[in-house]
Amino acid sequence: MNRQDYDVIIIGSGLGGLTCGATLAKSGKKVLVLEQHELIGGCATCFKRKGMLIDAGLHEMDFGSEKTDMKHIIFKKLGLFEKITLVPLPSAWSVKVLDSKLESQGTNSANIKTTPTNSKIQNFLIPHKTTKEALIKYFPHEKKGIESYFKKLNFQARLNYKFPFDMGFLEFFFAPLHTLFFLSLSAIRQRKVGFMLDKLIKDSKLKKILNINMAYYHYNAWKLNWNSHAIAQTNYYHQGVYIKGGSQSLSNALADIIKENGGEVRAKCDVKKILLDKNKAVGVSFLDKTNSQAKDTQELFAEKIVANCDPRIVYEELLDRETSKDFKTTQKFSSKTSLLSVYMVFNTNLNKKFLDMDYSTFCINKEYFDKPFDRDSEDMLAMDIEKRGFIFVNYSKINSGLSNRDDRYFGVITALSSYEEWENLSKEEYKAKKQKAKEALETRLEAFFPGIMTHCIHSEFATPKTIERYTRAKKGTPYGWDQDLEGFFARSHFKSKSVKNLYFASAFGFPGGGFTGALLSGYRTARKILDPYFYPRQLSLCVCFGVAVTILAIEGIKLFYK
Repeated sequence: MNRQDYDVIIIGSGLGGLTCGATLAKSGKKVLVLEQHELIGGCATCFKRKGMLIDAGLHEMDFGSEKTDMKHIIFKKLGLFEKITLVPLPSAWSVKVLDSKLESQGTNSANIKTTPTNSKIQNFLIPHKTTKEALIKYFPHEKKGIESYFKKLNFQARLNYKFPFDMGFLEFFFAPLHTLFFLSLSAIRQRKVGFMLDKLIKDSKLKKILNINMAYYHYNAWKLNWNSHAIAQTNYYHQGVYIKGGSQSLSNALADIIKENGGEVRAKCDVKKILLDKNKAVGVSFLDKTNSQAKDTQELFAEKIVANCDPRIVYEELLDRETSKDFKTTQKFSSKTSLLSVYMVFNTNLNKKFLDMDYSTFCINKEYFDKPFDRDSEDMLAMDIEKRGFIFVNYSKINSGLSNRDDRYFGVITALSSYEEWENLSKEEYKAKKQKAKEALETRLEAFFPGIMTHCIHSEFATPKTIERYTRAKKGTPYGWDQDLEGFFARSHFKSKSVKNLYFASAFGFPGGGFTGALLSGYRTARKILDPYFYPRQLSLCVCFGVAVTILAIEGIKLFYK
């Protein structure tokens, strides 16, 4: 087959696919992105309800310093800072602890007052930048442990400050001494968050607070790898941001970059097959759903194919040939971590009604908070859904750009969940379970913020099955593979081993899940495609440079002693 319509065709328009496409298009490649849904962006999308935008996935995005956060490099190279507005959040988050008996009372708890002297609700405000100092004030007896925790946290994050192809030559040359050795050691040790917190901190309550946002990454502190925790927490503690106009603004900006550089982004185009010439990917067959009468698929060809979708979809549905080697690779990873959400529209500005409400509030019951921090208590999926801690995000705290009305404000309850909790149910059972969980979460929210539900004019419930239906990711995971292991072997390869010219760019790839992980994965795959000989070339230059420096040093020593 000699026909080639594009340089690269990307299957899926999640952040990994769009970032990959934008990077390739900026470098002169002719790119086509095909998205099966009517909205582009995957989990980074917004939909309309009650006259305002609802953000499907973004609560807040970590934005660390240039010394720890690679997004600075990507945003500058793509020109994203000129296309989106990052709204700084007032704090990293708050943690509220309430007696579980009062939680269950819900609307009957109107007499609860959240004052500093009230023992019924404990509040811990976690600020940006001065996080360490704030935690020492809350837990002065753990000062030494807190200082050690932040020292190790920042050290680990700094090891991940750049991909090798963004390093200057001397940086790359000395990387084995200042970076590669420690990253390799970390990957060999495979430390878990639970182990590290036990090692550094004694107070169980403090350990729970330090790991409070685990639901954004994993379900078990003794399985979540330390590296993922360290990078995310360091950047969150530095600064959390929201993208004005919602996560759709980021997806649209990346799509615009592709289009401005000669590429295309098409929605409602459902890829059915990856076309092969022997063992080489050469194109795709897709159904154009923009034409409701269309029944026949179309074929387009490209030099390279990038899958932004779940790798299991590729190997189970999109390939005609047997690819057992790659398929078996996907079987060794788990994807149990997912979320449930209650999307809520309020008719009043919650920021004015509830003065003590933070932008992001982690709500937990005292029964859990008082338990020891151990393997049993920190397996979140072992808890009943109705008793798990949840997060309430109050978008009215900032100028989110989601509504231009003064009677429409967005809030969302989010809690950890898994697909297994919702499968094998009849339609009636699934509906009933959703309603029960939704009512339980709303009742508990009312207990933490009495009177809030009187202002809620719309709420709808989303489960992992909802995520699967819209993104098609198996088991409805927004995070790709569970972040159990550290290093390249913990994620899917960026390139297929058995099918030539087939690449991957998503949360399932390195370095991991979440908005940041997907962005970095897409950028990394694009750079690998653009410069496949980077490592051999750089290593050869390093060897030549090292030999030259050694010879000059020897000659200099000889001259010195003559």
